[in-house]
Amino acid sequence: MRAIIAVATLLSGPALADSVRHLDVPERLVGTWAPSTELCRDDKSTIVVSSRGYASTQESCEVQWVTETAGRDGPIYSARLRCAKPGAPEQKEEQNRLIVPRADGQFSAGSGFDDLKSYQRCPTN
Repeated sequence: MRAIIAVATLLSGPALADSVRHLDVPERLVGTWAPSTELCRDDKSTIVVSSRGYASTQESCEVQWVTETAGRDGPIYSARLRCAKPGAPEQKEEQNRLIVPRADGQFSAGSGFDDLKSYQRCPTN
């Protein structure tokens, strides 16, 4: 019996508290983003992030859920998305994206840690 209590105590601590599931994109990521501020005026280079997903000229994605995990330098988000291409909105594809916010108002995103691309927030008009 003591072994069961010890295991339950261990599992209820940091191991389970390290990640939290959300239904929306974190507010700090909502906005228009581009690889550089110079590309903010180029619609082909920007992505528009809303609380429920993101859109670009290549695809439009709806958030299924976002998991927030504690990282060394702050939270790391893993988003489960349902995406469609503009020419075929009825053909949806499930995707996962890692999102790593940075302290300088930027974030990196990609399908994995070896595929991260940097984005900067575009100024509002």
